[in-house]
Amino acid sequence: MNRIKKIIAITFVFVLIFTNISFAESKIKWDEEIIYFILTDRFFDGDKSNNELYGKDSYDLNHLEAYHGGDFQGIIDKVSYLRELGITTLWITPVVKNIETNMRKDINDKQYGYHGYWAEDFTKIDPHLGNEEKLMELVDVLADNGIKLMVDVVLNHAGYGMNNEKQFNDMFRKNPDKSEVKGELAGLPDFKTEEREVRDKLIKWQSYWANKISPKGNKIAYFRVDTVKHVDKDTWKDFKSKIIELNPNFKMIGEVFDANITKTGGYLDDSMMDSLLDFDFKNVAYSFSKGNFEDVNRKLKFRNSKINENITMGQFLSSHDENGFLKMKLNNDVNLFKPVVSLQLTTKGQPVIYYGEEIGMSGKKDDFTNGVYSENRESFKWDKVKDNKLTDHYKKMIEIRKMQKDVFSKGGREMVYSDKNVYVFERKFGDKSIITFLNKSNENQNIEIDNKFNSMNLVNLYSREEIKAGKTIKVNVPKNEAGGTVVLIDKNYVPKDFKVKKHYSSIIYIFFVFNILLISFIIFLIIKKKNKN
Repeated sequence: MNRIKKIIAITFVFVLIFTNISFAESKIKWDEEIIYFILTDRFFDGDKSNNELYGKDSYDLNHLEAYHGGDFQGIIDKVSYLRELGITTLWITPVVKNIETNMRKDINDKQYGYHGYWAEDFTKIDPHLGNEEKLMELVDVLADNGIKLMVDVVLNHAGYGMNNEKQFNDMFRKNPDKSEVKGELAGLPDFKTEEREVRDKLIKWQSYWANKISPKGNKIAYFRVDTVKHVDKDTWKDFKSKIIELNPNFKMIGEVFDANITKTGGYLDDSMMDSLLDFDFKNVAYSFSKGNFEDVNRKLKFRNSKINENITMGQFLSSHDENGFLKMKLNNDVNLFKPVVSLQLTTKGQPVIYYGEEIGMSGKKDDFTNGVYSENRESFKWDKVKDNKLTDHYKKMIEIRKMQKDVFSKGGREMVYSDKNVYVFERKFGDKSIITFLNKSNENQNIEIDNKFNSMNLVNLYSREEIKAGKTIKVNVPKNEAGGTVVLIDKNYVPKDFKVKKHYSSIIYIFFVFNILLISFIIFLIIKKKNKN
């Protein structure tokens, strides 16, 4: 029996060696994170019992400003989707208790705090989402699937109508002005954060969530910080200091509205924010869609030079506060959107994907004066997931970025070639080089460039095909409908567990495995015969 076990074990080892299977995945660092942002209420309803806590009218799937039922349990139920998509960090909207008031009741309409930014109590979980135990279960489930949790926090304001509530006694401005720090944002009660007592209380409330430990020993990994430029810098320094005291590895990405790499407001500093959301990237992406490749490369190369593994930027195309890029910039041209997504996922910085973008969801931001509700905050359309080619494109590009994360998160950038349809650029880190071809047109494009690699054996990571090169590299870049993307790398830098297509590989594989099994069976029969004798 022991001999039989040894034969089986040896056979298994041979198959593993041949197929180059790898079970290990290296740890993702801060600048390598791929962030997926959801409005929790709009993702998935996993617990029907918490839907109508403020009355039946508060829960209305047909109204964009009412509750839609999404909760922590819903994320837990759909964690396999997030894992298969490949993202490394999940950013969720604020988790604290929000006001119960319908802010448009007086005009016979609806507008509730489903989004989480109108706090009533910073020490409690909003019951629509679940409770503290469920939040910690979510942290553990995500961790089990290789995903960190980022929670949105607000220190600038509370919800409407909170001015005279005892938990906020003497914390709000009585005479706000029109400045960024001492003014009221959209009429929301503004905290006097420059006063030590007010600041300390807010920091205590929010740092509690960063220090909460799950049953499996996990914690919330990151904060996304709301309305950064509307709070004084001393508050952010004290907040960061307290968070680091609790967890030295904790990081924060801030929302400085309209920020870009040259316009950070001084907040992009390791004493405050470790990253900022890049509001300019969508403009660069739009410029790419119009074929302004030299301008795109110039801006991204400059941006590239200003960020590093500790101080970075999060590039996004759409958000809960912005018009959907696909609808408003590309007129719902999903095919053109694919190479735009490739640009986002091959750019230095932290890609931030807004929920639903990967299935083609996109809409206008709210404009109540003109009767437009938050079309960019629809419930996730789960019926669009299956056999979605755009989703497949996202999965491919995320896999490629994770596989070559050192180059994409740290490497330099140089333009190699461009014409009216195709943009070719090199990302290089150390001796490793990756050349990406992006085709925005609806036709395949044949491109020939000088071979910048120290190899003739290349792999197109997007199509998983080998390419033989000489002094030049000839590439047929697929049309945008087919992804519009080619990602070339020296074959020596391709992980052994990444399956590359070969015309003959499947035949050899079957022949090899068959022979291994046949030899094992023959050995087994010989041993069995000897034992009988």
